[in-house]
Amino acid sequence: MLKRELKINLKSLIIWSITLILIYILIYAIYPNLITEESRGALEQMMNSMPKEILANFNMDIVGIETVFGWFKTEGYIFLTLIGGIYSAILGGTILLKEENDKTIEFLYSKPVSRNKIVTSKILCGVINIFIFTTIVTVINWISLSNGEDFDTKQFLMISILPILLYYMLFFIMLFISTFFKKTKPVMSLSIGIVFLSYFMQIIGNMGENVKIIKDISLFEFVSSRYIILNNAIDMKYVYIGIGIIALTMLGTYFRYNRKEFLG
Repeated sequence: MLKRELKINLKSLIIWSITLILIYILIYAIYPNLITEESRGALEQMMNSMPKEILANFNMDIVGIETVFGWFKTEGYIFLTLIGGIYSAILGGTILLKEENDKTIEFLYSKPVSRNKIVTSKILCGVINIFIFTTIVTVINWISLSNGEDFDTKQFLMISILPILLYYMLFFIMLFISTFFKKTKPVMSLSIGIVFLSYFMQIIGNMGENVKIIKDISLFEFVSSRYIILNNAIDMKYVYIGIGIIALTMLGTYFRYNRKEFLG
């Protein structure tokens, strides 16, 4: 069953991977031409005129964007988390449901396959595809950035690999939520909505101490690159909490799917 799932979901893996890679390659190609001696002064003036809360949201208060690696740690990281997050959420939200949506669940039940085995094959497919997605993007970015004078290998690897925690959280959360639905269309919209809602919660939470709690419950705060940049380390408390969320939603998925009614 796993081989079948990997084959079915290969196209989406390729499309999402190529989409993010092309964005990075395009920016890497033109960025050095944008940052010239003449533009540096204007860029610095623009930065000084922006509110510190806005700069903090993009890490631009602690990272200069005069280099491509600096851009990667600021705006580039947003592409990494948002696009990868949307891909993972949609994958989790549809990988189980599409059997019902496409009326292939009857075919699966005609085989000597238990519901637990169906869920396990879907989970393994999602875990493998997200890992491949992360690896491909990381390798391409490594090749593109490693020759830069300010390139930091340890920092790059932490920033590139940490988002996989966000991807897996979104995948398993949406996998669990999908067990309450019968059609893929509303779940796809919900998947995208949850990603952007969580992202905007982080942005709003950075606007001041009074709303800080909003940021703390955002899934994007679990993989904040700011902590890595400031401490050259990963905030492990978020990793442990994230693993707990993954474990709970995975168990919830098995529980719900075994009790789900497919007829009617």
